[in-house]
Amino acid sequence: MDSLQRFLDSILDFVYPPLCVVCSRLLDNRKGYVCPECWGSIQKVHPHLPLYLETRNKLVVTEVVDELVSLFVFEKEGAFQKVVHSLKYSGVQAVGLEIGRRLGALLNEKGVQADALVPIPLHKRKLRERGYNQSELIARGVCEVTSIPLRSDLIRRKKFTQTQTTLSLEERRDNMEEAFACESSGVRGKTVILVDDIITTGSTIQSCAGALKKAGAVRIIAASAALAE
Repeated sequence: MDSLQRFLDSILDFVYPPLCVVCSRLLDNRKGYVCPECWGSIQKVHPHLPLYLETRNKLVVTEVVDELVSLFVFEKEGAFQKVVHSLKYSGVQAVGLEIGRRLGALLNEKGVQADALVPIPLHKRKLRERGYNQSELIARGVCEVTSIPLRSDLIRRKKFTQTQTTLSLEERRDNMEEAFACESSGVRGKTVILVDDIITTGSTIQSCAGALKKAGAVRIIAASAALAE
């Protein structure tokens, strides 16, 4: 079977050579979609980064989010934008798992413990259009590394919201108001890690965290693949 698999892989590599989704460099194997050089070129979040401090303060002051952990800085036209676009718009779902494993390693490094991983849900209409939830794929990767249970059933998006990218801060808040519902007693007394791809203003995270706190969650940790201005 191993010989057959190697033979099939060699044919696939010849017909569809594995290329980095960022720089199109030929990859050494089919285990990843981003080359080490491109991963290394993405700016990482550190505890004294002004963007991290500003975003964390904005979330924690609401009293529905207790802590923030984030991996990368999102820069327009940068490497991470190409990584996340391959996940969200090109259907390269394995990239979500790859991001999640890296985020999970960071959570382990920081000693973060929780009862459940909850990905930010998509509205069923958006889920139907895309076919998958990118935040859930990231959460699966986190689960692989941390062994924290993945619970996609604890919260749902009850309101179809327009794309946030063109909205002002106030419009984003209005757009996300009462957008989520948590109808499960499974969060009562629990610490929950909310997993998202990119946090910008934090409106989505705040709305989702508020619903979880209202349902009885005692501690919410926001965990994202990246932070953006």
